[in-house]
Amino acid sequence: MRPTTNRTVAILGLVGVALAGVPAVASAENATLYELTENMKLLPRKQRGQAVTRRIATSALTGVAQPGTPLCPIPEFQSGPAGCAINALGKDNISLVTGLGTFEGNVTTVIQGDNPVDGPEAVVLRGKFSGQMDFSPAILHQIPYGTVTGRLQAGRGRATNFTGVFRLPFAGNVETEIEVAPGVKITLTLRQLFCPATPTPNPNAVLYGGFDLAYLDNVEAAMTPAGRCLDIQPTQLSLGAPLVLFGINF
Repeated sequence: MRPTTNRTVAILGLVGVALAGVPAVASAENATLYELTENMKLLPRKQRGQAVTRRIATSALTGVAQPGTPLCPIPEFQSGPAGCAINALGKDNISLVTGLGTFEGNVTTVIQGDNPVDGPEAVVLRGKFSGQMDFSPAILHQIPYGTVTGRLQAGRGRATNFTGVFRLPFAGNVETEIEVAPGVKITLTLRQLFCPATPTPNPNAVLYGGFDLAYLDNVEAAMTPAGRCLDIQPTQLSLGAPLVLFGINF
């Protein structure tokens, strides 16, 4: 089943890249990261005689890594019971023809510095990362997620492989038209389409201007009867806008 609408599926931010997080919401992921800012440009260029449009972006993220992971290797680096605070700056380069691309950047683990009231800022560990992105679900099929595989070098430790899922925020009560058979179309809300196993709208929708803000939970089951949504919480907004969520497993 594939959406045939020309709407942008109410994805409130398309892609960003790097490593960092805040309140954990997705399953058993080792780090929960949120994209705070993004600068993006589209770049047409000739490749093998054909025009190829690419999406190039830089992003800043912040979040939390669980204790015992490469970004939170010792208890002294922890900023609280959830683990270590991490900040990251990253860059991605994605083809809008295939949805495939690359990413790279730098990450730091930080602890409380010279202000006990604001967030952690004193750097105790530095790292760098790079890898491959697959955003074809979002770019080609308007399903709000993408995946990455990469490699992290943190401090003097051994390089570590990781996988990740970008969950893009969307408004579940936006309607879209889909074709279920040749010449037969029906209208569904995005929540009905992507995550029928969690039909109840976000109870905080009244705070979000009436929008049923959500992420996909089990992304591999999106658009099947088992598909689930995660309701976006007030702590997952920045200046009123929902944040792209990035979950990582090492």
